[in-house]
Amino acid sequence: MSINNSEEANQYYKLVNKLVDDYIDGHKIRPSKLSAYLKPGGQRFNKFLERNKLKDISGAERILRDVIEDREHMEKDGVITFESFNLLESAEWKVSNLRECIYKGIEKADLKMEKILADYFDINLGSIDILDSDKHKFSIEDWKNDDWQVVIYSEEDIDVIKNNLVEYLFDEVSKKEIELGDGIVITLNNLIDEEKFEEKLTDLLNTEKVNKIICQCLGEDWSFESHSRGHFIYVC
Repeated sequence: MSINNSEEANQYYKLVNKLVDDYIDGHKIRPSKLSAYLKPGGQRFNKFLERNKLKDISGAERILRDVIEDREHMEKDGVITFESFNLLESAEWKVSNLRECIYKGIEKADLKMEKILADYFDINLGSIDILDSDKHKFSIEDWKNDDWQVVIYSEEDIDVIKNNLVEYLFDEVSKKEIELGDGIVITLNNLIDEEKFEEKLTDLLNTEKVNKIICQCLGEDWSFESHSRGHFIYVC
């Protein structure tokens, strides 16, 4: 099915705009970070199209790209209402602690992840129980009858977690103050260039460091197990 005229295109733009706004509101994602969560051409991007019955619409992918780009520019260029600005600056829309970085914006675990775990541990799907689909946590019994708790993330999930970490760490550093004496206090937020900070931190947060942070957030008994078929597996 294809979009045949400008009237149909306008209808689809209106629909996709609403769907994207609902996605932003539901996941509490800043518009300027949207492409990190819905990377054009990526698995989550394609899932969004499929979930909203747009995958078979020729031209829908281009419309979604346009809407994502538009939302990002609106915040970066300051084209948002006062009410929207206050909402984005509220605690609900911020990553409030380190552990939240591994959950915010992460969609529920799916059957593909269960199949990857079954193949990796050489077990049947019946040996896998979902403990928390929002947190991608499973319980498995391997062929030795040993019980494990497992968390699995896709590579795109790891990119989202990395983006959350950068956002959280920037907010934390920005809160710091320097006392210069004689009652003079400077907040680091006035001294740090957010874009350069994010670029530097993104370079520093390689896969090994992100895996260590994820294990720290999951708990002291958790460890990184393996990277298998585009997914990262952690066990306890």
